[in-house]
Amino acid sequence: MPTAAEPVACYHCGEPCIDRVEADAKPFCCSGCRQVYLLLNENDLCVYYDMDASPGIKARGKFVSDRFAYLEDESVIDQLVQFRSHERMNITFNLPQMHCSSCIFLLEHLHKIDPGILQSQAHFERKEVFVSFNPSLISLRKVVELLAFIGYEPAISLNDAGPATKRKYNHQKIAELGVAGFCFSNIMMLSFPEYFSGGEIEQQGLKETFSWIIFALSLPVLVFGARSIFVSGAKGLRQGIVNIDAPIALAIIITFARSYYEIITGTGSGYLDSGTGIIFFMLIGRWFQHKTYDALSFDRQYKSYFPLGVTALRNFKEQSVPVTSLKSGEIIIIRNEEMIPADARLLEGDAFIDYSFVTGEEAPVACKKGALLYAGGKQKGGAIQLKLVKEPSQSYITQLWNNGIFSKEKNKEQSFIHPWSRYFTAVLLSIAAIAAIYWALTDATKMLPVVTAVLIVACPCSLLLSATFTFGNMLRIFGRNKLYLKNASVIEALAKVKHIVFDKTGTITQTGKATITFKGEALTPSEQTLVRTAAMQSSHTLSSSLASYLGKVDARPVPTV
Repeated sequence: MPTAAEPVACYHCGEPCIDRVEADAKPFCCSGCRQVYLLLNENDLCVYYDMDASPGIKARGKFVSDRFAYLEDESVIDQLVQFRSHERMNITFNLPQMHCSSCIFLLEHLHKIDPGILQSQAHFERKEVFVSFNPSLISLRKVVELLAFIGYEPAISLNDAGPATKRKYNHQKIAELGVAGFCFSNIMMLSFPEYFSGGEIEQQGLKETFSWIIFALSLPVLVFGARSIFVSGAKGLRQGIVNIDAPIALAIIITFARSYYEIITGTGSGYLDSGTGIIFFMLIGRWFQHKTYDALSFDRQYKSYFPLGVTALRNFKEQSVPVTSLKSGEIIIIRNEEMIPADARLLEGDAFIDYSFVTGEEAPVACKKGALLYAGGKQKGGAIQLKLVKEPSQSYITQLWNNGIFSKEKNKEQSFIHPWSRYFTAVLLSIAAIAAIYWALTDATKMLPVVTAVLIVACPCSLLLSATFTFGNMLRIFGRNKLYLKNASVIEALAKVKHIVFDKTGTITQTGKATITFKGEALTPSEQTLVRTAAMQSSHTLSSSLASYLGKVDARPVPTV
């Protein structure tokens, strides 16, 4: 009897093509997926499909909605963006749909789709993308609509503009750790009778009962607790890479398979205590590493980049207060060369803000009354009065740590563990094969126990655990000594450093060795006094040299504005 043909999978998202549409002889489940493919094809981004089979996300109807009209409201934009100027706007989106390397590739090439997007940097673990775009070429609403069109609709909430909260560890990871820990501890307790009795429990049927209870307890650890290890290993193999999780997954499968065989056939008790222990301790290692990174989070180190105090207007009086005590709504006074500690609006004065610390551009930006000024900018000119709109810990400056320039890692700087694992796996399988051939010819009854023993004992989990705990502890030691590293890979990179280059800037210029020569019409004593007075108001090295050059001239006191 003939059977109905199964629907063809969509070339973009992999879902069945019930209402099939085509483009370039490729099947799509809907016009949305077809349009996304055409957009990527038009911009030479079809390598996106080469990284994984049907990596896309179903795009039906996500780009024909007016739900993003509120993103044209200036008050909403001010709350969401992290930095804003005439030529640049920065914002970070949460993208729950991000799931593979293809997603990262596409999200980091948004500038090829729309030239108004200057830069985009994906953060896979946090499922976030940092986007910098030119608001004169593309609006915030258009950026969000573009992301929704290609299947990555941002999860936007105005709570994003609220106080910075400590990032929580993935709930699924915590559940995996909890399940593995519960089952492992109970399996260990149920294994004690066999340990203490030398493998022979006198009471009839008790050994079999314990074995089957251990069998049942091990299943959640294998199916749920070890899922992330299997997924990581499988993704690596699919991309032609043997990462460290691949041989670990193999060792886990062999350990559990042999243990289940022994319990079912009644020939032994297996090694489920060791197998569940491997999984539990590896999950603990990864949790420990996450906690280490969280402890060194830059969101709690912004104070290192600001002065200890700032002048605030409290009860109509100027008071020098700690930056950490500033609250939203307070009025502060920023003088020449002082840094703005938090995002604020200009109330009085002529603001010429140098954002070189934030953007790298040294040219001061002229701002009018009511303009929003961002943390990290320096005032170039007279004193200005500002009203804070955010606390220092919530300002744009805390996002600098997540800038792409600190996140990109060269291939040669990648951890030695993953490249090493491919050779380890090849050697391990070779040893197992040699052992299998030898015992097959010598004593076939010992072949399976020997092969499984080789695969279990040679599990590289110790390498992964030692690296995780060692790097995590080193990060904590560095942090305690005020040396903040972005991630653990920097530690390995330090071992490869062969040259150290010091960039001589004005901050390390030796004032005493600077030579000043005056050319031009001679200055009157009054003019020299004015020059020295102005030079003494700046902390720049060259200004200090100029003030020393005019040391015989008396400076005038500068009145406080």
